[in-house]
Amino acid sequence: MKRKVRTGLTITCFLLFFLVLFYSPISASDKINLEALLQSIIEEKTVTTDVYAVINLGNFFFSEKLYSPARDEYVKALQIDPCNKIALINLSYTFFQMGDFEKALTQLVPLREDDVAYSYYIRGMIFKEQRKLEEAITQYEKVVELIPNHSQLYAELGQLYLDNHQLVKANERFIEMGYCKYRPPIMDKLVDYQPNAYCYLHLGNYYRNNGELDLAREAYQKVTQFEDDLRSIALAYYYQGEINLKDHNYDRAIIEKELSQKVYPLGGHQFTFNSFAEALIEIGDQYYHNGNLPEALTHYQLAANLANKPDILAEAHYKKGLTYYRSQDYENALKEAETALSINPDYLSDRQRLIDLLIANSWSNITQK
Repeated sequence: MKRKVRTGLTITCFLLFFLVLFYSPISASDKINLEALLQSIIEEKTVTTDVYAVINLGNFFFSEKLYSPARDEYVKALQIDPCNKIALINLSYTFFQMGDFEKALTQLVPLREDDVAYSYYIRGMIFKEQRKLEEAITQYEKVVELIPNHSQLYAELGQLYLDNHQLVKANERFIEMGYCKYRPPIMDKLVDYQPNAYCYLHLGNYYRNNGELDLAREAYQKVTQFEDDLRSIALAYYYQGEINLKDHNYDRAIIEKELSQKVYPLGGHQFTFNSFAEALIEIGDQYYHNGNLPEALTHYQLAANLANKPDILAEAHYKKGLTYYRSQDYENALKEAETALSINPDYLSDRQRLIDLLIANSWSNITQK
């Protein structure tokens, strides 16, 4: 049975999960594989995207007049469901707005059913733009048959007849228009959408990828206003953290990171403290090479507080040791070097750097005597 296109129906986003059944007894290794599979599903690595969630996102981009990303979403929807009428019509209308009339018409080729009024309307608009008045009138007449008593349609059709010097027909349509009750423009329902956290998250990603960071921040901030989509909220904090990290706003980046972790476990998107620790070490290096040892030490200490990966944690302590060494604090220099080796013995396999610090400490002891 054919599915009717329902305009005006708010498209809500939902996730479609697949249950994998095993009919043979589950061994220990099978159990591990099954757990891995379930974990990957939780992290949305194997989840099939809902076509209407994609269309809704395309409609959202369209409403923002971002026609290129809207087009991409409609194309993605058609890859999921090649016969989806809503995606075909919306993609056609998007091409119309982009001025690509040939592609707009191509999308409408599969839509030949008499109940698809929008396809006739879009064809009519294209022919009207191309000043093919006879063809435009034919398409509009088909729309009027399917959507009668619509004042906007009668007005547009009457104008087409007037432009085509068919004054009697024009007069008939204008008279009929006077008996119609007001109805909203026909295309308003075509791009109906429900803005949600998912939409604003992708809007933020679009702006961030284009380097429009202020607009990206605004979009991500709107995501956090939707309390029913914790995953999108966590990702919004995650991406805001990335922006702040690149802007060297480390205190704010750490706050965003902590928020993302508290709101929702992001699985493969998990933004660990190690990411910040590595960045803090790099900034510490800049201060170190510029001779600003207190700031260098502060950043290395922050990195040591955040890191939990042995190699990163060892590097943070080693860099602290170097900073103490340069500050002639040989006891702390030796302490940090030993800490680095205890955390990750392979980090300084040649022991040369540690030997340097030991020599420095020895000279310190001699001086103190």
